[in-house]
Amino acid sequence: MRTRNVVAVLFVLIAALGASGAARAFDPLPGETPAQVFLRGYQAYQAGDLETAAAAIEYAAAQGYTRARWMLGQMYAQGVGFPRNDERAFEIFASIANDHSGDNPVGEDAPFIANALVALGDYFRSGLLGESEADGSGVERARQLYWHAATYFADPDAQYNLAQMFEGGELGPPDPLQAVRWARMSAETGNPSAQALLGYLLFEGDGVEREPVVGLAYLQIARVRTNGQDSDIRRMHEEAFALATETERRTAVALAEQWLSANETGAP
Repeated sequence: MRTRNVVAVLFVLIAALGASGAARAFDPLPGETPAQVFLRGYQAYQAGDLETAAAAIEYAAAQGYTRARWMLGQMYAQGVGFPRNDERAFEIFASIANDHSGDNPVGEDAPFIANALVALGDYFRSGLLGESEADGSGVERARQLYWHAATYFADPDAQYNLAQMFEGGELGPPDPLQAVRWARMSAETGNPSAQALLGYLLFEGDGVEREPVVGLAYLQIARVRTNGQDSDIRRMHEEAFALATETERRTAVALAEQWLSANETGAP
């Protein structure tokens, strides 16, 4: 499993396990490294032992282990193992960004560092902690964080967020060319939300060259990969499918099936 996929797995675990109480004191085994403690904490997660997991991960994080620091931030952000505390989560993600934003962009910890940058950007963008000031500086800070994660670490979530911001006019007048650029980068890694956004932009052709077949193919891929459960993706796909010609539909579905059958990350 690639490290980026491990990030996704940890997100699922964090969301599924729910909240717990504060962590208890943790005593490492003789000679146990922070990485080994973190692994023990992760195994405790899998077993549903949140008390041990929280204590182990908090200990490994205090020793400076990057993955443990990232997971601790997620635990506070999601209220798992600890009461939800967005201020504490923000501080942890900020410390990761300050310490590691220039680390090896293809190193083993790169996805966790990039995700911390994205999490910080989300806080600034949403204004959850009051960072989205009236003068727009919060949104600009979010853009900067997403941009670094998207370019330096090639993070697909950051690329998708930039595409959203450009498409929605969060950074000034809507810029469909930039939206397509960033959505395509993310879509080509297999991000279904980005595939749907790219498909919508290409099918509509508002401000960009219209490519109805390719656009509908991306929308078809996104809908299949989300099992039709994402209401926004389903709506965009149904609207485009209704407007497409029969030839466009058949060609797009064939392209989508080819992509899905190959199960590769790339353009249809």
